[in-house]
Amino acid sequence: MSPRLPRHSLSLALILVAALAAPASATDNVVGPFLQSLVDQPPLSGNWFGFRDTLAEWGITSNIRYATDLQASVLGGRRTGKAYAGQLGVDVSVDMQKLAGLQGLTFDVSGDWSSGTNLSDDIGNFFPVAQFFEGRNVRLYNMFLQQSLFDGRLDLKVGRFSTGADFLTAPADVSLVNEALNPIVLAIQANVPGVTAEPNATWGARVVTRPTESLSVSMGAFYSDPTLDQLEANGTEFGIDDRAGGFFIGEVAYLVNHAKGATGLPGRYRVGAYYDSNRYTFLRDPAREQRGNYGFFLAGEQMVYREAESDQGLSVFCAFIHAPLERINTLPYFASAGVSYRGLLPGRDADSAAFALYYGGFSRDLPDQTYELVLEWTYAIAFSRRVALQPNIQYVMNPGGRAKVDNALVVGVQLWIEF
Repeated sequence: MSPRLPRHSLSLALILVAALAAPASATDNVVGPFLQSLVDQPPLSGNWFGFRDTLAEWGITSNIRYATDLQASVLGGRRTGKAYAGQLGVDVSVDMQKLAGLQGLTFDVSGDWSSGTNLSDDIGNFFPVAQFFEGRNVRLYNMFLQQSLFDGRLDLKVGRFSTGADFLTAPADVSLVNEALNPIVLAIQANVPGVTAEPNATWGARVVTRPTESLSVSMGAFYSDPTLDQLEANGTEFGIDDRAGGFFIGEVAYLVNHAKGATGLPGRYRVGAYYDSNRYTFLRDPAREQRGNYGFFLAGEQMVYREAESDQGLSVFCAFIHAPLERINTLPYFASAGVSYRGLLPGRDADSAAFALYYGGFSRDLPDQTYELVLEWTYAIAFSRRVALQPNIQYVMNPGGRAKVDNALVVGVQLWIEF
């Protein structure tokens, strides 16, 4: 039986949907006096009777956010169904220069409460259709120190954080609901299960160097435990198993027209590689193993049209990941591409429309699976920088790489609130 959507989430979504019926002008993107008073409050939870300002003077800032996916699979898949998935996150950042006089040093800690169910279980597909399904658990997420040196040209990070927070991150300025690009590292997780993405963290260290304003080189080393169930983990798995390995990743990024005063169209291009030192079982012959797994990746984003004197316009993005060892990698090929347009509709300058496709090619050592292809259409309605509502349609072809499962159609809405 499909789960019933929690009433509080459904009510919030219906309030915002109903508000869209009111007219909006170019100078007033928030509709209705109730929503106007709600989203104009910076932040939505207020100043805590002045305590928030006091904490900020000490260098302590906080962020509270809630996001939910309300979706239904209305056609195809293994079975139709509906699902709710939600996350409540709390982040606290401490500027150690303000608090203790340690220049350029920050300490971050965060937690997450995940709830709901996974609609992809009904569909039987590989790329999760809900960005915010992460099991049903309360977790400790981040707990790290970050040091910036030489005016930001060198940045160091150590502690507990996710690989996906710093490597193969989602395309900038694009809002998508399917988890395939949230972050792009999901495709690597299919082959290297010890890799983490929000809201799961592991022990690690990361260094970023910026030789020029446009060029950056990032390298990371992380504890990689392939036996950890990331839907069940609570973030307090601090122990290190000497039987587990390490995950090592490097990424070079080049920014186009991002420097101050640049007049050209901005872009970002990334290339990188990774290696994991764990032992891997052969897909076709479970009695055989080998140590080590590796892969390569490319990603690019480029604005191709900009409206005069604004940050609105049309952008394209793409990504490609290849894991050469098909005998141990479930998904040796991943590719994605898409387009987005910020400010597509008159008077909705902060809204973003997007289309994306995600392709995953399964190993030839998995005889019953070939490929999965997902198409996504979405429109993010920004009521303010703290409240957004995002209707979404996804069409899943060849779910799970199995031709015997009918193509599936998914409709839904994502709600995001920062308090």
